[in-house]
Amino acid sequence: EGMRSLLDTYEQQETSQSKSPMSKRTNADGLQLSLNSAREELKLLSETNDKLEATIDELRTDQGTVKAEHERVLEKFGKLRNALMEERSKAETAEARACEAETLAGKGSYNSETTRVVHLKSNPLTDAMREKYQSEIDSLKQRLEEAAEAAALAYARQGGGGTTTTPAPYKDRGSLDSAGSRDSTVDAQKLHSRLKEQFRNQIALFRQGVYLITGFKIDMSQGGDNDSQIFTVRSVYGEREEDHLKFKWSPKKKNKLDMLNTDMAHLLMNGAGGVYVTQHGSWPGFMATVTLQLFDQQTV
Repeated sequence: EGMRSLLDTYEQQETSQSKSPMSKRTNADGLQLSLNSAREELKLLSETNDKLEATIDELRTDQGTVKAEHERVLEKFGKLRNALMEERSKAETAEARACEAETLAGKGSYNSETTRVVHLKSNPLTDAMREKYQSEIDSLKQRLEEAAEAAALAYARQGGGGTTTTPAPYKDRGSLDSAGSRDSTVDAQKLHSRLKEQFRNQIALFRQGVYLITGFKIDMSQGGDNDSQIFTVRSVYGEREEDHLKFKWSPKKKNKLDMLNTDMAHLLMNGAGGVYVTQHGSWPGFMATVTLQLFDQQTV
C-alpha cells in the first residue's frame, strides 16, 4: 500500500508537470531511486525473515530435545522408585520370614508330612547331666561317711568326754549344696533365655501386624531425658528413607504427645492435615490424612 501511494503521488506530479521535459526526467529518476530503495528494504526484510525462521527451527529442535530428556528423566525416576519400592517390599518380606523362622525355631517346628518324630522314653541330655552330677553326689556321700566314721573313732578314743569338731563333713555338705545351686542356676538361665527369645518374637510379630494394618513402621528409642520416649514413624507410602515423623512422649504427661521438627513434619503441618492437630488436637486424624496424602502422591 505504501508503494502504491508513493507511485500515485509521483504520477500526480508527473501529470501536473508533464508540459516540461526536464520535470519528466526528474520524476523518472526519483521513481527509480525509490524503487531501488524499496527493493533493498525488501531484500533486508527477506534476510531477516530467513534468520528468524532458522532461529525458530533451532528453538523447536531444542524444545524437542529438552522434552525428550525430561521424559527420559521421568522414566528413569519411575524405574528407580519402583526398584526402591520392590527392594523395600523384599526387605519387609525377608524380615517377616526371619521373624517367622525365629518363632518356628523357638517352638521346634517341623513338617509333619516329611519328618517323623521319635519320642524317646528318656532325654539323653538329662540322663548325661544326671550321671555327671550323680557321680559327684556319690563321691560326696562317700567322703561324708568317711568323715563321720573318723569323727566317731576320734570320739571313742577320747572316751566320749571331749568335744570333737567335724570340719570335713560340713565342708562336704557345703560342696553338695553348691553343686545343687549350680544346677538350679543353669536351669534358671535356660528359662530366662527362652523367655527373652519368646518375648522378642512376640514383639517382632506385633510390629509386623501394626505395619500391615496401619501402614506405619514405628521404632522406639530413649529420649534425651530418662522419662521420655522417642517414636520414629515411617509410612509404607514414603518415597525416601528420610521421610519420617518423630514424636516425643513422656508417661508423666499421659495423653500429651509432641511432634518433633523434621522436614516431613514441617511440610505436612502446613498442609490440610495440620488442621486436625491445631484445631481439634487429633493425632489419629492427622496420621490418617498423612496416609491418604502419601497414597495419592504415589498413585496419581
